[in-house]
Amino acid sequence: MIDYYIGQIIEEDDNYPDAADWCEKHNATLDLVEPVTEPRQYKIVAIEPHIPTYDEVKDKRITYRQFHIDNQTLERQRKQANGTWTEEDEQAYIALDAEVTAYIEEHYPYPTEA
Repeated sequence: MIDYYIGQIIEEDDNYPDAADWCEKHNATLDLVEPVTEPRQYKIVAIEPHIPTYDEVKDKRITYRQFHIDNQTLERQRKQANGTWTEEDEQAYIALDAEVTAYIEEHYPYPTEA
């Protein structure tokens, strides 16, 4: 097997499928070298990781909360309104809220400015 590396130029007929497989496993892609020659040449280029924007992170946080606690929040409001919310219900809700908040803070941190 050929060892590939970022910046390497390969020709289309020289193990192109192997190079493409290597790129998939190493977060890279094959870019066509300009001007186009025959056989075509490709350069192995690293793919920069996507850094989510503030709004993307905010949307993920909202979605996570919707799926993991919003129904319980609505139940809490209904039961408090009709006087059936108990201290045990409150303790369970507070524990769930802490768990959801901890997960969100760990897995969906807001981006920091560099």
